[in-house]
Amino acid sequence: MAIFGNSQELIEERRYLRSGEVEVSERTFNLVIGGVLLWGFLLNYLMVALFGPQITRFVEGIGILPFLIGYFVMVIIGSVMIGKGGAAMSFLGYNLIALPIGVVVCACVDGVPMNVVKSAVLVTAIVTLSFMILGTLFPDFFLGMGRVLIVGLSVAIVAELITALIFRRVSPVYEWGFVALFSLYIGYDWARANTCARTVDNAVDLAATLYLDIINLFLRVLEIMSRRKD
Repeated sequence: MAIFGNSQELIEERRYLRSGEVEVSERTFNLVIGGVLLWGFLLNYLMVALFGPQITRFVEGIGILPFLIGYFVMVIIGSVMIGKGGAAMSFLGYNLIALPIGVVVCACVDGVPMNVVKSAVLVTAIVTLSFMILGTLFPDFFLGMGRVLIVGLSVAIVAELITALIFRRVSPVYEWGFVALFSLYIGYDWARANTCARTVDNAVDLAATLYLDIINLFLRVLEIMSRRKD
């Protein structure tokens, strides 16, 4: 979402090759996006499958505040590397983001029945594919939603925080709202992918953006399905 930038100026800039860049084929461009996405998901899966309980206990041991500080430091550094660097630096920045998010995923799936996690993965995959198709079929509609999505996400985050602080709980309405927002973001970012110059750097940057959309969607779907199970 925020990594790749949502302004119309940045979208226009990415449509053209920058100095020293080489355009690749559409197939290679899409393969790089898919490969980088799969690497991020594989990294998170391995963290959950191999070290999930240990990671969760580590976070509990150091406390939430130190974790949040480390989380935001890594994400900010990773985002800067993605936005400013070439393909190799962007991929390194992508990993700096995927690692702390993997820790969040470990904490969120801890104690959740495996059938619920699998169902959340399946729903996320279906929604992701559906909105990628919609982004391809109706690019102008999704590209025109940039500012609306930024405002909508900002308002939703603030409203959720205020509700959590006042009522000590978050309404399911907010979870469904985030599901809708991140679904639209997937369509929006995929529509942008189809307007950009086909370079490896752009492919990595777009994969990082889509990764955040999809992971956030998964976590919200998982929360909704976990509550239903309870």
